[in-house]
Amino acid sequence: MNCKLLTALLAILVSLTSCIREEALNTECDILGVEESWINSLPEGFLVGNPVIRNESVTFMVKDSADITALNPQFTITPNAILRFRENGVLRDFVADENHDFTTPQIYNVLSEDGNWNKDYTVTFEYPHPIDSCDFEDFTYDPTGKYQVLLQRQNDGSLNGNIWDSGNAGFSFTGQGTSPEVFPTTFVDDGTGVSGRFAKLCTRSTGSLGALVGMPIAAGNLFVGEFDMITAMSNPLGATKMGKPLVHGEPKMLSGWYKYTPGEKVIDRQQQVLDQRDSCDIYAVLFEIDPNKFVPLHGDDVKTSERIVSIAQMDDPGEPAEWTYFELPFLPMNGKTFSKERMQQGGYAIAVVMTSSRGGAYFRGAPGSTMCVDNIKITWN
Repeated sequence: MNCKLLTALLAILVSLTSCIREEALNTECDILGVEESWINSLPEGFLVGNPVIRNESVTFMVKDSADITALNPQFTITPNAILRFRENGVLRDFVADENHDFTTPQIYNVLSEDGNWNKDYTVTFEYPHPIDSCDFEDFTYDPTGKYQVLLQRQNDGSLNGNIWDSGNAGFSFTGQGTSPEVFPTTFVDDGTGVSGRFAKLCTRSTGSLGALVGMPIAAGNLFVGEFDMITAMSNPLGATKMGKPLVHGEPKMLSGWYKYTPGEKVIDRQQQVLDQRDSCDIYAVLFEIDPNKFVPLHGDDVKTSERIVSIAQMDDPGEPAEWTYFELPFLPMNGKTFSKERMQQGGYAIAVVMTSSRGGAYFRGAPGSTMCVDNIKITWN
């Protein structure tokens, strides 16, 4: 048999094998994003900030006067998956141009390409409630039940799980999170708080997996914003999207209670022991945003961005073993002054940040460093 004939027969066999052994159908069933064209079709200023997509929810924040009784949000989903709508508990086909009343949450469902998996997403449109205080009394668990998620009690008494976030989602992939209590950020009610439950932020070792990728510690942290798990490995500083457009005046003071115990040995990304003490950090930042396209601050510019108008920060937190009260005034930065007109146009956002290791964003800190915080309050003018 000559070479040309052999080659032709092999090509035919390969093509037949390809037909028989088709690629496995996709088992994923996720909402990946919101269609940009749909967002652009909304009235200017309708949305406040960017949509927040989490494991089983999509949250839109809208201006106070927005009509949310007839909306048809459009989503991008896992390729070849099928988007459906759950009405009165019954699944039916998704209709792209069909409006829904979002004065109550609506349920969307994504069916995987192979038809074996599906996931419900609760889609909500919420009006902004400015942050006045947080006593850490209310929390829930993430959909897997691995770790705790802080809920913000709003002025109308409702609970919102899309205001605060932490790095707990990242820690869950290290294999060290054997129970909710050993995660870096937890909420404790053991009778020792200033009043009821308090936030406990503890710097944890990430074990062999974290050390392998140069991330040997995970600082306990809590911040107003969103932790982006998708970019956490490739761009850790960019994963912390800090700030929310929840401003209803000029912030004058950040106050609350805290206590702190540093861990024994501070290590860096290479696990080298440093000759220094660990330190906690508490601060709040008011910064400018484009009302029509919210861009948050991140771990690398949350204290240095040119958009910052004022900042309240604890320069020397020390190591108070007992509950200690603090008041931090907002001091101007970058030669900027607060504008009521800009505020009324939705041109400001605020971030509140707490961490058990000041160098935690750069994976520098002491395992065991523990900061407890209670009754955080922003005083507005």
